[in-house]
Amino acid sequence: MKARIWLSATLLAALLAPGAARAEGLQGRFSIAFQGGTQSELAGDLLKPASGTLVGKPVTFNSKRYRDVYPPDLWPPARLQGLLGYGIGERTEIIARGTWYKADAVGLEVGTLDEKPVYAFFDPYEEVGVEVGLRYYLSSAGRLKSYVAPVVGARFVAEVLVDFQVPDAGSALLHVPFSAKSTVPVFGLDLGFMFDLGAHAFVGVDTGLRYQSPPSQLDGLPGFTQIDDSDGRWSSPVVLSIGLRF
Repeated sequence: MKARIWLSATLLAALLAPGAARAEGLQGRFSIAFQGGTQSELAGDLLKPASGTLVGKPVTFNSKRYRDVYPPDLWPPARLQGLLGYGIGERTEIIARGTWYKADAVGLEVGTLDEKPVYAFFDPYEEVGVEVGLRYYLSSAGRLKSYVAPVVGARFVAEVLVDFQVPDAGSALLHVPFSAKSTVPVFGLDLGFMFDLGAHAFVGVDTGLRYQSPPSQLDGLPGFTQIDDSDGRWSSPVVLSIGLRF
């Protein structure tokens, strides 16, 4: 048993320690990577609280967060990314990234109409985006590398419609425009690790924080404005990477 432990520790140390088998430096080299994973919604209200009248009856809407409407456990939201990098120093790399993200919504109670529950069914959320950043490697000499990277970019968000239903009253408002097709800025910070499999191939894990401003509002519900996102939202993508450096 002790022999196995020592053997495992020796192999692990050999993999992680700098050595002849490690990849060359970053400077002057290109890298390409495919990234796939998911995203967690951290903060931000999709639906704002409001009250008033609708079809002549008192109505109240409650606040609902993005993570309430697009929960991570419904079906893991899908995030796919492609990355291109170029090393401008031993520890510094310029990166450009294309992104795609989609999340399905869950139907949920969002308020009352004449004291009867109101349920909302939102369209899936979908976006494509572009980001650029400057990746700084905290450690780059060995096969295991860690880095941080401030990023900026834009996301192109699809239009979102919502169905409001009041089952107890047998009424519904269908295909209500909620947010318009929009281009919104995004800002964030990447945190990640990368492991060189050899002189060219690598794998890694990437996470971080993102803030994006709200999409354009449509105010499609008569008598109600500003009930949709007006503050933007915070999220945290988590992706695995596989790539080549040349």
